[in-house]
Amino acid sequence: MVNLFEISINILEEFIIALFMTLYFGCKYNRWKKYAGFLLVMLVAVSSITLINSVYVYEGFLGLLFILIYFLYALIFLNGDIYTKLFISGFINSIVYFIALFSNLCLSIVFHNQHNQIYEMAFERVVLIIMTKTLLAAACAVLLKFKFIDIGRRKNMVMLIVMPIVAEFSMIGIMQVFLQYDNLKLELLLASVSVMAANILTYYSFIRLNNDIKRESEFSYLQQEYESYKIYTRDIDELYNKMCGLRHDSLTHFNIILSLLESSVSEAKEYIQSITQNRLLKVKSLVKTDNNCFNAIVNAKIAVCEREEIKVQTRIMNNSLCRLSNDEIGILFGNLFDNAIEASRNSIKKSIELDVQNQGAYLSVFMVNSIDNSVLINNENLYTTKSDKEYHGFGIKNIKSVVDGRGGIINYFEENGYFCCDILL
Repeated sequence: MVNLFEISINILEEFIIALFMTLYFGCKYNRWKKYAGFLLVMLVAVSSITLINSVYVYEGFLGLLFILIYFLYALIFLNGDIYTKLFISGFINSIVYFIALFSNLCLSIVFHNQHNQIYEMAFERVVLIIMTKTLLAAACAVLLKFKFIDIGRRKNMVMLIVMPIVAEFSMIGIMQVFLQYDNLKLELLLASVSVMAANILTYYSFIRLNNDIKRESEFSYLQQEYESYKIYTRDIDELYNKMCGLRHDSLTHFNIILSLLESSVSEAKEYIQSITQNRLLKVKSLVKTDNNCFNAIVNAKIAVCEREEIKVQTRIMNNSLCRLSNDEIGILFGNLFDNAIEASRNSIKKSIELDVQNQGAYLSVFMVNSIDNSVLINNENLYTTKSDKEYHGFGIKNIKSVVDGRGGIINYFEENGYFCCDILL
C-alpha cells in the first residue's frame, strides 16, 4: 500500500542514490542545469518506484528499470565515460537489492516474524527503514572513497559491467524464495551474502584492472617520450654536424678568398658571389629568435626537413614566445613539426609553413603542411595510423594538453592541398 510515509521513504532513498551518482562522476553543467538534472532524476525515480509499489509489494524484475534511469541521468548530466556509468548504475542498484534482501532476512531472523509482518506499520518496519537507509548511505560513502573515473580500454570491461546485473537476477530469485518459504531464512541469508561478496570482488577487480591499465598507459607515454628524445637527440646531432661542416667550409672559403685577393680582386668578388648564391643558402634556412629553446628545436627539425627534402618557411614575431615556458615550447613545436614532417614527406609538394605572431592578448600559432589526400575525411579524430599504437598517438594529445593548460583553442582543417593547425593561446 502506498501512502505519504512510503513516498517519503522512496524520496529519501532516491535522494541518496542521485546524490551518490552526482558526487561520483561530477556534474557536466553549472547553475540551473545542474539542479534541474538532479530534480529530474529524483522525480522519475520516485514516481517509478511509487507506481510499482502501488501494484506490487516487491518490485522484482521491474526494479531493473532503475539501472536505465540512473544510467540516463549519468549519461546526460554527469561526467565520465559511458562504460563506467553503466557499471556504476548497475552496481548501485544491485547494492540496493542486496541491502533490502539482507535487512529483511536479518530482521525476520531476529524478530522471528513472517515476511509480511515486517512491512506493516510497526516497530519492525521502522527498524527496517533505519537499517536499509543507513547501510545504503554507508555503502555510497565507501564507493565514493574508492571511486575511479578513467578506465582506459573500456571495451575490454564489458564482461565486468554484466556482473552486477547478473547478481541482481540472483538476488531477485533469492527474495522470491524468501517471500514463499520463511523456513529457509538462514540459507537464503548465506546465499545473498555470497552473491554480494562476489559483486564486491567484481568491483575490486574493476579498480585493480583500472590501475593496471593506467600504469600501462603511463608506461606507453614514457616509452613514447623516450622515442621522441631519441629522435630529438639525433636531430640535434645532425644540426651540430651541419654547423661543424659549415664552419669547416667557411675556413676553407676564407683562405681561398685571401689567396684570390692577393692575385685578383675581381676573381675574389666572383668567388664570394658564387658562395653567397649557391653554397651558403642553407644558412638562410636556420631560425634565429630571442628564444634559445625554440631556436634549438626548430633548427633541429629544419635539419630533418632538409634531409627529407621538405621545404620549410617560418615567420616568427619578436617576443612572441615569451609567455610560454621551455617545456611548453618543446612539447608544442616539437610535436607540431613531427606531425607535419610525417605527413608532408609523403606528399608531392613536400612543404611546411610555420607562422607565430602576437594577436592582441593572444599568441597565434599557425602551421600547415602539404598533403595529397584528405586526412580529416577518413580520420576525423586524428588517431595514429602507425601499427604500434601502444607507443604512438601521443603527439596530438600532448599538443592539446599545452593548449588546454593555457586556456586556448585549437582547430584543424584542410585547405588547397594543405593540412592546417590553427592555435590561439
